[in-house]
Amino acid sequence: KVLLLLLTAGLVAGVALVSGNYYTKTIEPDVSEPPKAERVPDEGEIEDQPLQDKPEPEGEETDKDKEEVSLYNGPRTLDFKTDVTSEGESYTTRFRIRNVGTEKADIRIDTVRGDGAEMTIILRGSANEGWIKDYSSNSWTHFTGFAFTQWWKRRSDQYLAYKVEDWEEMEGKEFTVENEEGSGRVYDIVVNSNIPDSVFTEG
Repeated sequence: KVLLLLLTAGLVAGVALVSGNYYTKTIEPDVSEPPKAERVPDEGEIEDQPLQDKPEPEGEETDKDKEEVSLYNGPRTLDFKTDVTSEGESYTTRFRIRNVGTEKADIRIDTVRGDGAEMTIILRGSANEGWIKDYSSNSWTHFTGFAFTQWWKRRSDQYLAYKVEDWEEMEGKEFTVENEEGSGRVYDIVVNSNIPDSVFTEG
């Protein structure tokens, strides 16, 4: 009985640890203060975890999911650019997102580093798949399943670091965000434009 109790306790602790590792939380910036981002994203930081494809059970969309989507009242598409300086390195990034505010969002992030190196990340929440072309590579890597889930948790809300007001109100304007890690200029904001399907596929 003692051995069984120890084994059960170990399994419970293991489940708690795994759950903790995959929990993420998004913090909305306080719009009552002057425009500031919670964090200027470090564009140079690319996690080196190997991409793995593991089968992931797919559940049907629940009534709750449909209700959450129907309650969203923001823009359907976003297209904007940022110039970021972080830890002495400069980056220019273009974000393009459609189905904003839903789990079916499609996101493309194109970044050009100060030395001219380019990186592109495509996350298709509508199909649970993505592609990445890193700074050091000229070829695309396709990922689905567990690997897609990893990248989605890391990158899908990155653009929210620049949101300081309603996106519709910021269309056509330019503003700067700053914190202790660096500063960023946000510009060329376009809301609810028609973004073609080709943007969210490799090539």
